[in-house]
Amino acid sequence: MTVRGRRWWGVAGAAVVAAAVGVALLVGSGGDRATAGATPTMLVIGDSISANYLDEPGSPLQAWWSLVADELGYEPTVLAEAGSGYQRPGAGCRGSSFPNRPGVFAQPPPTVIVVEGGRNDWARCDGLDLVPVPSGDVLVAADTFLRTLTETYPDARIVVLAPPWGPLQQQYVDRVTEAVETAAERNGCEFVRMDGVLTAGRTPDGVHPDVNGSRAIAEKVLTALQQP
Repeated sequence: MTVRGRRWWGVAGAAVVAAAVGVALLVGSGGDRATAGATPTMLVIGDSISANYLDEPGSPLQAWWSLVADELGYEPTVLAEAGSGYQRPGAGCRGSSFPNRPGVFAQPPPTVIVVEGGRNDWARCDGLDLVPVPSGDVLVAADTFLRTLTETYPDARIVVLAPPWGPLQQQYVDRVTEAVETAAERNGCEFVRMDGVLTAGRTPDGVHPDVNGSRAIAEKVLTALQQP
């Protein structure tokens, strides 16, 4: 995978804030990119695995989506918030879940949408406490969100990633992944498995990827997007 240089969208400051307090991360305005002959666009909806990283080629914090965008020539818009998921709000249970994230359903029609998340959906927020939820709740939340997403952007290619899961909290991975996969299939979205991507050697804290982990995620996404 080669990475080409691409325009800098001023994301470094936003990513640092996102990493510190879990606020949503927006890269690029998207406002004038839907014209005929414009550069293809990629909308990314995600959690900290997308929010805590940079659109800076060569940086050890370069995001997986930045690697994908560089390789395929996309201009990315990233709406990601640490701690969030299909049903769980981010930023200490005070932020936004995917369906409630500002701007998710108000973008110029993107070429591709990639949904990265579900890792946090093993639990729901009870005040500021986290309470484990059954897989059925995750399925309902993911199904509802993806149905709305496909209805809002009927011409976009929608790719749903299995939750990239490091070695921590492995007891939840199978049921959450199954729920997200079922929701993706129900709504005609492409589903990309992430088995073996975030190994212990690629996740310094057991959850978040280092540069090799982000590259491994990017390679999986690139393989999927390069298929006809």
